Amino acid sequence: MGIAFPSGSISVTTTTGDTVILRICDLCGATVIDAEDTDLAFHKRWHRMTGSGNWVDPATGTIHGPGSLPR
Repeated sequence: MGIAFPSGSISVTTTTGDTVILRICDLCGATVIDAEDTDLAFHKRWHRMTGSGNWVDPATGTIHGPGSLPR
């Protein structure tokens, strides 16, 4: 059994009635707020700049991400 991250986006409504859009990173599963000066593209660039583009599924040991090789 592996970790299944939702794809696409999720919207949340705050107690003040504002709608916040959250996007899911398909590399690490983080939720990224879609707002001015921060977005999913910026988050993925961070993965590339830091070399942290791959993550390991702890249940299966499978490596996921742009630098991973298929098993």
